[in-house]
Amino acid sequence: MKPIQLFSRSALFLTLMIISAYIQITLPTPYYPMHITLQLFVCIVCGFCLPVHYAILSMGVYILMGLIGFPVFASGGGISYIMRPTFGFILGFFCCSISCSALKQRKRPTCLLDYFKIGVVGLFLYYLIGNLYYYFSFPVLMETHIPLWFSLFNGVLVSIVPDFLLMAIACRTSKSLQIFFQ
Repeated sequence: MKPIQLFSRSALFLTLMIISAYIQITLPTPYYPMHITLQLFVCIVCGFCLPVHYAILSMGVYILMGLIGFPVFASGGGISYIMRPTFGFILGFFCCSISCSALKQRKRPTCLLDYFKIGVVGLFLYYLIGNLYYYFSFPVLMETHIPLWFSLFNGVLVSIVPDFLLMAIACRTSKSLQIFFQ
């Protein structure tokens, strides 16, 4: 595939990532509200449809735009977003997309089950990075220690079912889109 096509597709996924941040359901969790958005869906599809370098480009530009100050995150943007406990989930999008892309290139999935296995790895990394940042940021940023169960409740239990469904739909969509992205 030509580089210009890959750059165009990277820009497409960047745009979809920004738009999907505004399609959200806000959950009233203590301290910081959690948002269920379509961003997880977009980052998984991006990982399956782009080579690793272009998935890095797309997700990296998304994060940089948000940190520069463009309101591309679910709750705005700016460098101060790093000071939010939920910023780890933004970093989780980056790792999720890259892992889906790298595993797709390595494993060459052919059936939906293969896509699903790769999607589960991406979802696991998303939650791992997001929750580690969430848990360890409270003592540093908020000067408050929270118990591990509280972090797991806010970061996993509240949103795992919808995110798992989004991951499954993203895997199915990615498999269907492969005829266009080869």
